[in-house]
Amino acid sequence: MNIHQTTKHIFPDDNDIEIVERKGWGHPDTLADGLAERISIDYSKYCLDNFGYVLHHNVDKVCIMGGLSEFDWGKGKFTEPVRVLVNGRMSGSFDGKKIPIQSIIEDAVKTYLNKVMPRFDTENWLIIMNETKQYSRNPRWFNPKSVEDLPEYKNIFANDTSAVVGCWPLTFAESLTLELEGLFYDEEKNPKYSFIGQDIKVMTIRRDNKYSITMCIPFFAQDIKDSLEYKEKKKYIVQVIKDHIQKRFKDMKLEYELHINTQDQLAKGITTAKKAYLVAGGSATDFGEEGCVGRGNNRRGIIPMMRKYSMEAAWGKNPVYHVGKVYGVIVDEMAREIAEHFDCKVEVLVMTRNGDPFFSPHEITVFSSKEINSKELESLIKGILAKRDWTQKILKEEVLLPSVYNIKAEE
Repeated sequence: MNIHQTTKHIFPDDNDIEIVERKGWGHPDTLADGLAERISIDYSKYCLDNFGYVLHHNVDKVCIMGGLSEFDWGKGKFTEPVRVLVNGRMSGSFDGKKIPIQSIIEDAVKTYLNKVMPRFDTENWLIIMNETKQYSRNPRWFNPKSVEDLPEYKNIFANDTSAVVGCWPLTFAESLTLELEGLFYDEEKNPKYSFIGQDIKVMTIRRDNKYSITMCIPFFAQDIKDSLEYKEKKKYIVQVIKDHIQKRFKDMKLEYELHINTQDQLAKGITTAKKAYLVAGGSATDFGEEGCVGRGNNRRGIIPMMRKYSMEAAWGKNPVYHVGKVYGVIVDEMAREIAEHFDCKVEVLVMTRNGDPFFSPHEITVFSSKEINSKELESLIKGILAKRDWTQKILKEEVLLPSVYNIKAEE
């Protein structure tokens, strides 16, 4: 394992400009991430409860395909259902005992959508298509006979040549972006405003110390009786956001501009429902939009355009040995602990090679905002890698399951 350290790095808040995006909890891409992870968690728990082991599976190619809704002022209904395509491979049995994959998938999908979009009717507006297979060059990889067919439980190796990156702390713009969507949910992560859908998008642009915030906020067509009410409700939500910013950052005197549902400017006066941002079930999937795993937020729930990134999508991957998933959790903890221990800004890049000992990655590079003691750094990193509770964190604490976040921007 090679550990490198460098201070030759520009962090996002060192730049004159910073851009951060957040695809909300009900955005199609975020839904796809959550569905894949919910399936993986529930499947893994079933395997642990019944066999004592997490069996081989990989469902990180889930796709949610939009349906079609018909709406007008005061009413909204689906005419074509939303479809969830579950694609990938899942072990179908263990020691000859079959696993009820179909029911696990259906329960996971409905449970997740019911939580994220409580007004979406999963019984009538949804089709679930299970296309998982057990194909492999090793006939027992997805139909193991015993623990002997699960080599990772004896001696775990990296399953891929890959790189993952983590960072800490979040910048003010990043945490503010998360906080603004969080305004629409209570402590139990239930919607605060019954007339607001869940496909909320936030785009924050910082130029020096000035912030431009654009938000796309859907309104339930069933709850808006006419164009006047739409405008009134929109005005009300704008004031809610401004009041929050004024209260939270009164000492900071945050200089910002706020724009909500900017597509309304094309309407030149909204008179018909089709020109307003209305939904029937809570998301853009209501009118054909689609989402796929890995096309949206990172593990922190944002798209930080000025940071390093990896194409590895953690959601739906095997939580025992897949480096793109397990090392995502490891590197996030590593970045946080290094940043807090040395009181600096940190980005950590971990690179693994297929076949390497899992907990001894080929290279670790630490980008820090100041010089830090190399021996202390090495000791801290080795201490983190010595932990063996990563699968437990992923399954019991559900640390990778997308959510709404109450991270508050530090003043």
